[in-house]
Amino acid sequence: MKKIVILGLMLSFVAGLAYAEVFKVTNIDYGITKIKATEKSSGTYLWKSITNDQKINYKGQEMVYSENMGGGTYNKKDQSWLSKAFFIIDGTKITPYQVIIVFKDKDGAVIQTVEKYYDQQKKKVLGIVKDGNDKIVKSKEFDLKDDIVDTENLGICLRNFPYEEKRDVYFNLLTDEPTLYGINMKYLGIENVTVNGKEVPCYKLQMVVDLKALSIFGAFIPKTYFWYTVKAPHDFVRYEGLESGLGTPYIVREVVND
Repeated sequence: MKKIVILGLMLSFVAGLAYAEVFKVTNIDYGITKIKATEKSSGTYLWKSITNDQKINYKGQEMVYSENMGGGTYNKKDQSWLSKAFFIIDGTKITPYQVIIVFKDKDGAVIQTVEKYYDQQKKKVLGIVKDGNDKIVKSKEFDLKDDIVDTENLGICLRNFPYEEKRDVYFNLLTDEPTLYGINMKYLGIENVTVNGKEVPCYKLQMVVDLKALSIFGAFIPKTYFWYTVKAPHDFVRYEGLESGLGTPYIVREVVND
């Protein structure tokens, strides 16, 4: 699910959590999800995206292939994107394998490419950002730990949040910057949300970045919320938070039927 969380440029540190947790994934809803984004304060339309999740077999390995296409006014610019992401399924564990996202301007020219490679043998993650000329402008390597969630499979993981246990979950999130952040996903209970003209009972979550020594700056970061249906398979309903980073719009993302 594209653009669920983009923390980019908000922080300049790498956070790790001592008690990070691995999501137990038993519920993957294959198929198409359509999302619309608007500015929270004005209701101004910004962009739409379509995600298609499929179950595939690659060299004998069961995987999820997630393709996302979107476009509109994103980061205050007219642009479109196409992401192709692969995730390994091993029992109840889902592990990122490869993510490639290509951004284009309104004329169709490539302006940026984000690549993330998860090496299971070396237990390393390589994140690369390239400009429109295919030149590497940023490259970072991270240790591949069991609890790492990629922004591109965060939606699958939150669908499998331990809602019935009514507790928080700690994990590490790798963004498209690329940067690794410690995350505390807080359970806030049940709230009715009106979407597509219908009132839907939803679980509400709040995402809090582990600032550690920089916690004094937490008050300056707008709050980030997610809503998933109480009814299984716990479909995504709404997101409220920054679109990309400080200085970008505070947006609402909602699932749409058309």
